[in-house]
Amino acid sequence: MDDHSQHHKYQVSVGHASVVVQSDSPHEAIRIAREKLCRDFPRLWDVIAKLADSRFQVLDLWPAT
Repeated sequence: MDDHSQHHKYQVSVGHASVVVQSDSPHEAIRIAREKLCRDFPRLWDVIAKLADSRFQVLDLWPAT
């Protein structure tokens, strides 16, 4: 299996909040992180849901095992 077919582990940050997710691409990592942050911060879900993808910082940590 090559690296392109494996899930990667990404650290996705916005402001002071940060989550680690597994996904196939940085774009998908932002989508998953946005959903997780909305669950973690329910009072801010409307703000988080409306943020532009460019506001999220994505760091590729390593292919997930």
